[in-house]
This record gives sequence, C-alpha cells and structure tokens, in this order.
Amino acid sequence: MSDATVDETTVTGTYQKTGTFLHSSAAAHAEQLAPVLDKYQADKEEMESRLPPHRALNPSCFRPEAHPTEVVRMNLDDDLAENLARQLRCQAMIQESFNDASFGAYFPVSTMFENCVLFVPSAKRFYDLNQDIVQEHFPEVETAVVNAFIVPANKRPYGTHAASSIALQIPSLVKKQLGFPTEYRSFHTALTPTPLDRQPFVIFEEAELEAPNLQYVYGKMLEYGLEGEEKAAVDKALYLFLEGKLSEIDLPTVRDFIMAMYWAKTYADTPSPGYYCDSRVGDALVFDNYRAHADGTLPLTTKDRLTIDLRCFNKVHYPRGMDSGLDFIVDPDERAYQVKRKWASIEFLLATLGYESVDEFLRLVFGGTRRAADIDPFGLMTDLQFGIYNKSEYHLLDQNLDAHYERVENLYDRIAKDGEYVLPDRARQCLDALSG
Repeated sequence: MSDATVDETTVTGTYQKTGTFLHSSAAAHAEQLAPVLDKYQADKEEMESRLPPHRALNPSCFRPEAHPTEVVRMNLDDDLAENLARQLRCQAMIQESFNDASFGAYFPVSTMFENCVLFVPSAKRFYDLNQDIVQEHFPEVETAVVNAFIVPANKRPYGTHAASSIALQIPSLVKKQLGFPTEYRSFHTALTPTPLDRQPFVIFEEAELEAPNLQYVYGKMLEYGLEGEEKAAVDKALYLFLEGKLSEIDLPTVRDFIMAMYWAKTYADTPSPGYYCDSRVGDALVFDNYRAHADGTLPLTTKDRLTIDLRCFNKVHYPRGMDSGLDFIVDPDERAYQVKRKWASIEFLLATLGYESVDEFLRLVFGGTRRAADIDPFGLMTDLQFGIYNKSEYHLLDQNLDAHYERVENLYDRIAKDGEYVLPDRARQCLDALSG
C-alpha cells in the first residue's frame, strides 16, 4: 500500500512514529464528523434510486508524484514568533465567539485558512520573509496563502484529512489535470515546540499518495465490505453530496467524513503508522497536502500548540474559457448568488474586526473610491472550496496592509486589556443573515 519507504534518518533525527495508525485515527474522526448527517433528511427510496446498483459510478483518482516529507528551517526570529503567538490567541478568541461544534476546520467564515490574512498581522511578515525558502524547496510554486491557527490546551486538533478540490470530483478534468493543483505542498511551521506529549502534527507518510473523487472512494469501500449502520451513513453522505443537498458550511465536513471512512476501511488490514517531528520553533514540515495528515487521537495536553502554515500551489490551468473553479457554475443566477454569499462572508469577518462595511475596508487597503461592486471577492483570497487557486491583482497578501493591521492591533490591545472579546452586534446580524 505504501508508495515510498520512510527513511527516518534522511528526514531528520527526530522524525518518529507516534504509535497511532491511519485506520484508527481516521475512524475516530469519522465518528466525530458523523453527526453532521443528522441535520439532513433523506427519503430512503429516493436515496437508493440514486446510488449503486441503480446508478453507475464515475470514479477517478489523481495520483501526484510523491515527494518525501522534509524538515526545513524557516525565517522566524523571536520577535516574530512572539507576535504571531499573541495574535493567534486573539484570533482564536474571535472565532470562539461565533464558532460551534457543527463547523469543521474549513468553512466559509473561518478566521483561518485564506481568511487568516485579515486577522494575523505578522502572518504577512512571515509570508514575505520566507518567499525565497519556499521557492528553493518548491520551485514550481505559483501561489502561497497563509494559515495560522492554535490547538488550545485540553482540546483536540481537527482529525485526519487531506486536500481535495471541486475539479478532482470530475473525471474528465482529472484526466486532463485541469482545475486543481497538480503539486500542492505545505510548509507547516511550529510556533511552539511539538514533542509527542504536545499533540504534534501527524503525517501518515507510508499511506498511498492519492486524491480520489468520492465515487471512487465509495466503490472501494463496497469492495472492502460496508454494511449496517456504516453503510447507511456512507450512503446518506454520498447521496447528499452528489445531489447537491449540502450547505456550503457542511459540504467540506461531509466530504471529510467519507474520506475518513475510506481510510478506516482501506488500512484496517495494512496499518499505516503516523509520524511526527519533535520540532523546534521555526521548524517546518514540508509535506504533500494530498497525503493523509493530522490526528485527533493523541493524548490531550495542558499546553497550546501554535502553528503557521504556508499552503503552496503550482499554477492551476483551467478548461478553455474558464479562469477559476467558479466557472464550473454555469447557472448565472447561482453564480451571482455565490458571489453575493462570498461578499457576505467577508462582510461578517470584517464586522468582527469593527468595520462598518466592506467598502470601508477596500478604501483603506486599495485607496480611492474602491467598492465591492468593482472587485471580484474571490480575487482577494484564494478559495479552496470553489477551486480558486491562482492569485489575482487584488490578492491581499501582496498588498500594503499596514493601515488595516493597525486597526487589528488596536482591537487586540483592547482584548488583552479587557481579557475578553465580545462579538459586535453588527457582526452577529451578519452571521444570522448568513445562517438564514
């Protein structure tokens, strides 16, 4: 099942096994994610009519060229590490004010992933300082985004998952390698030491490197043996996914549930061990994001784990006449709705930082009389859910954000002084509108 043999001495002297395995870690994550399915009703007869044997599957699986995980020393001085840690804790307080257990790690109004650029002033400095290192170890890089996050003490990190893309669900695009990064790596950098007793980041290095669509995954699980409550849950998940019945917030969670079930079945008889690095602050694990990673089964710790991650893609090519994954939406009304929805998400995030409008932010960053009507919201940041990878002229990480970050730092000073963050009324109203 392995596509490479792990040579621990060539990676680093402290690259070690966690004692956990992919099948059990994934099974635990699937169990954690399964309740999202309870939010949806599905008629049993209708569901069965839309699944095998009544429906033929259209499977596909992209298999990238394998690159072994390596440890790279990033540019990160004590001052920068301290500022990142302080800002991450404030960012986490903001997200805690509106997050709930039904959200996965990746959702449209997360303060992490591509949205992190709005909340962590020092993330841009880290991005600027490490462009040469990224280029050296990943010469094909076209776009990099920053994800900075905290795994709080006595809580678990998001469980086992891997990168995907809307285009990876479409076999014809997979065959032509269009619409998704064919090379996708992360520079997962420690901001706190990560010994085994601090829930370190885990990579399942010996697992097969693959990016399958969910129809491929479902077919494989049927071969391995899927029955009873497990089959009922997977059937419902695939049905909701294929029939477009999932909300934007729940779609990534349901996809991760199906993938976790797949790994639990695939590796049950051929266990694939987890590996971690006993990292120093500033050590980055450079790994392929299509490889299964993360583990929510390690023992809880009394200390926070802080991370900053540069997520890097090669140039993504799209079918003729298309510029991004958003172009897969052919219905003009649906496309207009998704643009409106994206602006609403950004408006909410800015409202958590005290902005009265999106236009206020745009004028601050771009000057003049910039308005939301003049800019594609998906051009400000990449959007993995809609397969938008190549950066535009408005890419926020390439702008002068000093004025915006001054406002963010003033807010964080107030949070430090008050010891709490209270979600503004306007932000609550924006969130209620999004939820509705």
